[in-house]
Amino acid sequence: MPTFYRISRLILVLFFIYACNKEEEEENTLFVLKKADQTHIQFQNLITSTPELNILTYLYYYNGAGVASGDFNNDGYEDLYFAANQGENKLYLNKGNLEFKELSSEIVADTQGWTTGVTTVDINNDGLLDLYVCKVGGYLGLQGGNKLFINQGIDNRGIPRFKEQAAAYNLAIVSFSTQASFFDYDLDGDLDMYLLNHSVHPNQNYGRGSQRKQIDELSGDRLYRNDDGYYTDVSSIAGIYQGAIGYGLGLATSDVNNDGYPDIYIGNDFFENDYLYINQQNGTFREVIASGKKKIHTSHFSMGVDIADINNDAMTDILSLDMLSEDLETYRSSGSEHSFTIYNQYLKNGYQPQYMQNTLQLNRGNTDFSEIAFFSGIAATDWSWAPQIADYDNDGFKDIFVSNGILGATNDMDFINFIANDKIQQRIRRGMQKEDLALIDDLPTKKMENYFYRNKGDLTFENVSNRWATPIPSYSNGAIYVDLDNDGDLDIVVNNCNEKAFVYENQARKKLENTNYIKLKLKGASKNRQAIGAKATVFTKEGKQISEVFTTKGYLSAVSPVLHFGLGKVSAIDSIQIQWPDKKIATYEAPKINTTLQLNKEDKSTFSTIEVISTSSKKDSLEIYFRHQEYETKDFNFETLTPYASSNEGPHITVRDINNDGLDDVFIPGGRYQASVLLMQQTNGIFRESNQPEFEIEKRPENIDACFFDADTDGDLDMVVVSGGNEKIPNTSGKPVLFLNKKGSFQKQPKAFPEIEMNASTVITADIDQDGDQDVLITSSGTPQTYGEIPTNYILKNTGTGNFIDVTDTIAPELRKIGQVYDAQFVDFNKDNHPDLIVAGHYMPITVFMNDGKGNLTKEKNESLQDTNGWWNCILVFDADKDGDMDIVAGNWGLNSRLKASKQYPIQLYRSDFDKNGRVDPIVTYFYDEKETPIANTDELTKQLPILNKQYTSYGDFAKADFQDYFTKTAINAAEKRQVFRLETTYFKNNGNTNFTAYSLPWQAQISSVHDILIDDINEDGYPDMILGGNTYELNTQLSRLDASYGVMLLNDKKGNFREYRKPGFKVKGAVRSIESIKVKDNTYFLFGVNNDSLQIVKK
Repeated sequence: MPTFYRISRLILVLFFIYACNKEEEEENTLFVLKKADQTHIQFQNLITSTPELNILTYLYYYNGAGVASGDFNNDGYEDLYFAANQGENKLYLNKGNLEFKELSSEIVADTQGWTTGVTTVDINNDGLLDLYVCKVGGYLGLQGGNKLFINQGIDNRGIPRFKEQAAAYNLAIVSFSTQASFFDYDLDGDLDMYLLNHSVHPNQNYGRGSQRKQIDELSGDRLYRNDDGYYTDVSSIAGIYQGAIGYGLGLATSDVNNDGYPDIYIGNDFFENDYLYINQQNGTFREVIASGKKKIHTSHFSMGVDIADINNDAMTDILSLDMLSEDLETYRSSGSEHSFTIYNQYLKNGYQPQYMQNTLQLNRGNTDFSEIAFFSGIAATDWSWAPQIADYDNDGFKDIFVSNGILGATNDMDFINFIANDKIQQRIRRGMQKEDLALIDDLPTKKMENYFYRNKGDLTFENVSNRWATPIPSYSNGAIYVDLDNDGDLDIVVNNCNEKAFVYENQARKKLENTNYIKLKLKGASKNRQAIGAKATVFTKEGKQISEVFTTKGYLSAVSPVLHFGLGKVSAIDSIQIQWPDKKIATYEAPKINTTLQLNKEDKSTFSTIEVISTSSKKDSLEIYFRHQEYETKDFNFETLTPYASSNEGPHITVRDINNDGLDDVFIPGGRYQASVLLMQQTNGIFRESNQPEFEIEKRPENIDACFFDADTDGDLDMVVVSGGNEKIPNTSGKPVLFLNKKGSFQKQPKAFPEIEMNASTVITADIDQDGDQDVLITSSGTPQTYGEIPTNYILKNTGTGNFIDVTDTIAPELRKIGQVYDAQFVDFNKDNHPDLIVAGHYMPITVFMNDGKGNLTKEKNESLQDTNGWWNCILVFDADKDGDMDIVAGNWGLNSRLKASKQYPIQLYRSDFDKNGRVDPIVTYFYDEKETPIANTDELTKQLPILNKQYTSYGDFAKADFQDYFTKTAINAAEKRQVFRLETTYFKNNGNTNFTAYSLPWQAQISSVHDILIDDINEDGYPDMILGGNTYELNTQLSRLDASYGVMLLNDKKGNFREYRKPGFKVKGAVRSIESIKVKDNTYFLFGVNNDSLQIVKK
């Protein structure tokens, strides 16, 4: 046989094998990507650059276009409408069996302008679905405005006809339109419209946030009220921002506070904050993010947005996408966050915290949210566009689909440096020529696979992209979920750039067990036939699920108004409750499952009304006023590579009966240049500030902690105050101060302690040597402006007269340099009536020192604690399970950041003078996909270590290198190295003989840092419960910030296990640093000391 034929046959055989393998691979996935010759959908959104219009002249040139689903011919099958940026939009009729018919151009004639988003609406309430199409007009020669295609009816062949009538409704709007959403914001029965627009201006100079209050006719968003079919612009009177700094890309509506009125979320690209408009029920909205009313962080470069209930708690959560890469090399070669100093300036200019990451705002009630994307495992999906939250495997929990990819990644740092060249910028400004299009060739493409995440039912998601679908790189933009074949599971349709659209067939009903479902098709009142804004609640033995009828979701796209609920193994529904858009509630008992249930509001005669339950905190009667004061954080000016600031650690409140009158009093340490206060409780429950002149004199250092005890054995309570912070400011040294109580006047004893100057973290006392007086332990968490350097801790022996001598080296030499100690507690572990000691801190294990009975403290070799190295902030010892031995709970960094730590893949601190310039370089690394990488970005590293610029001449080269490549093996091995193995806030159960087993506390304790824990019997069942507080705002900007906690109450199950207790109205906001309980009259209150904020009080 000739060689040519043998080779040809071999190629055919290999092709056949590949095809068979591919088909077999798709057979094993949940979704099958249907071929275009099967669906007959040949649509492509083709993008062709011209000198006049390209990515260098229009910054959203590669943003793609949307897709919408709806039954346009009322045959019971969902049809599809695809938008094209430059070409012709297309309508496809669903013929069943996932086959479609492309309608001729004249059916929905639309070839003018640059199309972006598409929305479905029955605007004239005739039972026929219409289309509203958004355009970019009035820019770079792009002409025309938004178009409204009114469905004129269906001919005898089942084909709908459309007529463009935007002008008749006052909706022929010429602007830089992104997307529209129709909903009834004022509950007058008809559908109003929010129009999302975007700026086209470069974002280098962001100016002040107050610009959002100005009005820009082309870039500013608009709200239109429906006045009997004529849409009136009411943006200004409704409180809508219309400024030129709005780069709106994402739009979603939902009743986020469950008051029956729809609210609006806007995702803004670049420096402008996202907007959350809370409906005020009077025709106006109150924006709560950009205005600073809610202290949450959002995505920096927000793309698409979706809102749905991810944890079945009947409150809708918000997902906004960004472009944080999951790939480490891409992440390190792309633009990242500004330094903390620039970030702080940005906040001063009227913006709120935002970071380059997907954000998942978990609804905590009363329009409070906890951002948990890193905890949930969905923070990084690269250059992402459309989030679509829906139950794809019908298990009763909503999953996530994310479309991905871009024709040119404009955040590539090497391209940014290239294109920023003055000569190139001059060429662009003069007007590009055909030959200038070659500049775009250097722009990296990002052809990415789309993401699928399975909801695990515990607020975390599993990346199942490779299991649920065959990975195919694409430039995917607009996307929707829709049941195209009416089989009870949700298919996915995607509009791609420069390639054919994707139609993913969902095979859940065929391939998976326990995939019961129900679909709801609602028919509303005469002016809102699709019941836009209605909310359905499905009640089963497993709990309840909710879903809302809003069609504008994800990115530039619109889903079907038909609601879908996966039921999993549930075989019967107890009832379905429909809250119609007018807030009236109808209940439908025991409906059939695995079907589409059609519910008509007019068929129901009996309704109940919505009951709004406020979860806001009521004002407690206890009045203690104090606001802690901090100055602007400067840590990152001095130490570029530090992962977090160390100068925001106060105040640590102390509650004691100072004057022995049987009433609890309060001492609150002041910030730098802020006097501490002593508040004395009166018999009527009022607190009066005690006049203490010495406190005013000693206000220069930042007082961190205090301890009351009888220092001079005269029968009253004296006080030691310790100071800290990371600043080096003359005359503000951190020297411990003893104040002796002289008939209620606290007087400084300047020579009570030896000459000690330190950054103190805590102070505690115990009679270590059993000589009848209290000795003092002062610990330190670090040396100012020398990150990671191990500080000195002190045990100070009381001479019995209120003077103290340093005996650390004598009785506890191992304690002197044990590590960066953040907290400590004296406790009698072995019940020998001698105080032992436990300490915890950063880069160190939880460590126990046993008292030998002679006042000597020896570090215990405890195998169960030896690998507990964490970033521990606090520790507490108590008998959790009442078995007679002492258990431990310790507050840690948490699990809601990009950082993860284990024994195999630790966080590591390297301290060495790597570039031999006489200054120690503290480099903190972590492992990502088994590769060690610094927390600091390229710019921060090269600023600290300019020598690296000689080794790596581009961001791309730097990104390819492992940390171990930066320096010689000898240099790395010679560095001081310390490690973190555990980041979870943890309960350590004592199994006897101080042998501990570690248990991670519930998720509420893991979504932020924990800085203090109070043990209290909250429910008065005789078992100790926990109250936890934390949050950390001052982090390296590459780490976002830890702000998701509102305080946590955990109840003891009487076996030493803990679960969340939701106390009505319990919410503590801010960076909590201490928690104390106080008795006032017959009531107990919890006091929360908040850094740089007011004291917060919760009644027990």
